[in-house]
Amino acid sequence: MTRVFCPLLLILIATATQAQTKVFKEVGEDIATEVKAITQDNTLVGYLAFTRLEKTDIDSFNYRVTIMDENLNDIGTVNFRQRNLELMSVSFEQDVLCLGYVEAAMAGVLTGKEARQAYRHANMQNQILLQFISLSGKIINRFTSPVTLSSTPVTGTGSAWTYHMASYLKNGMQIKNLTGKGFCVFYGDEDKKEILILDTAGKLIRRKKVTVDYPYYFLQTSGTDIYLLTKMHITPAEGGYQLHSYSAADSTLKEFVLDLKDKQGNWLKVLSFDNDPSSNKTFVGGCIINPDREKDFTTAHDLSRAPYLGVFSMTLGTNKNDVKTTYSYWSNENIPGVNKDGLFAGDNEFYARYQTVFRDFSGTTVFVGSALVEKRLLGAAKYKFADAVFVTQDAKGKLILDTHLPCDETSYFGPAGQLDQMDHKDFYKVVNQDTHTNFIIVDDATNIYIYNFNNRKLMRTISHKDGRTIIKVFPAKEGHILVSEYNGKEKQTRFSIEAL
Repeated sequence: MTRVFCPLLLILIATATQAQTKVFKEVGEDIATEVKAITQDNTLVGYLAFTRLEKTDIDSFNYRVTIMDENLNDIGTVNFRQRNLELMSVSFEQDVLCLGYVEAAMAGVLTGKEARQAYRHANMQNQILLQFISLSGKIINRFTSPVTLSSTPVTGTGSAWTYHMASYLKNGMQIKNLTGKGFCVFYGDEDKKEILILDTAGKLIRRKKVTVDYPYYFLQTSGTDIYLLTKMHITPAEGGYQLHSYSAADSTLKEFVLDLKDKQGNWLKVLSFDNDPSSNKTFVGGCIINPDREKDFTTAHDLSRAPYLGVFSMTLGTNKNDVKTTYSYWSNENIPGVNKDGLFAGDNEFYARYQTVFRDFSGTTVFVGSALVEKRLLGAAKYKFADAVFVTQDAKGKLILDTHLPCDETSYFGPAGQLDQMDHKDFYKVVNQDTHTNFIIVDDATNIYIYNFNNRKLMRTISHKDGRTIIKVFPAKEGHILVSEYNGKEKQTRFSIEAL
């Protein structure tokens, strides 16, 4: 589930009774509300509004946590006073919320003046704070552990009054629920990386030091299985993924480590690290990197010169022997309709720039991306991004172009056009467990397209702008979307839950 944030400096001003709608309005610099999605087993179960209220002394504030159900109805509120907090992550298990914060005088982004004041008056060690809250709004327990924060200037030039300083956890914090057990927390600071396992009462069950020191870490759980996907800084730049597996249920089970490479030793590029909706097993999906083109993947010209040999999907398990991987290589020219460079041939030829992978309820793996169309004139090539494309892979590795979804087309650009800058599509998934339906939200430059993959049907098209209102769409509860409408004139944001 994609994290959903409302703009800073917001406060709740209106709620429509049982209408699945809330309105937030900008009111001032001293009060700020942040909204996060609450997830359990990768399914959205509600929302949380974290509000920083008035300052009580040099480094402390009053705070309010408002718990909302999946329809945006308030179900619990807790007020407390604490030193400066930055909310990092939220999860839910057995009617208990686990909130993860950084607690430090200098946490977050501060102006030069604020940073100097915080530094002079900071009289406590920096720490992470895990807060366990019942749905009724009662704080059940809390857990703290000291950390060493990183600091860096982020904006501003000239006088110290415009200078900003950011202090943060070097590797952030992620929280996932462990079904029937509690919570798994990963965090990393300047000195260490740790995995913490806690029950729903907030009691620490186990802490595990993560010994590898890499730039990126991604946490996922399936039942009581814990997976930490790491990424190294290596060549190829898109490779370097390594998987670490742990068990919350069996402390004697040895961790296994797996470099993400195919049988020929080619690195794998990860696009998705998610759970299968039908089995709840964790899977990894992405592209197989061509070692002869491993440095060429940023421009339109690069994508037309076979930077990838094919695609893969990997289903994880408790042990290394449980891992099952399916490969589909177009480099050997065995996939009908796709040449050795990854070009989908036919009347409307294109290269696919894959961006995400999902599983449907039949176990089919679906690769989703943008179609890059090449046009040649007198030997010179130019390119444009056009449709969203859906390519399916079955259990035997058979690859089929399933669907073209017409979206916003770009103008033609040259071979040096940067893919990240020219491709404006973002993809989000919505799952309805009751009807076993997969929806995909395609967020393009001008419009948002909501597509029912099961029926191969475009459900809705929503414009990003309607007069003074800027509209965004995010995944919500099963079979629904969260529509965010920001009115610049009124300086307010309206959130509504809408059925698909």
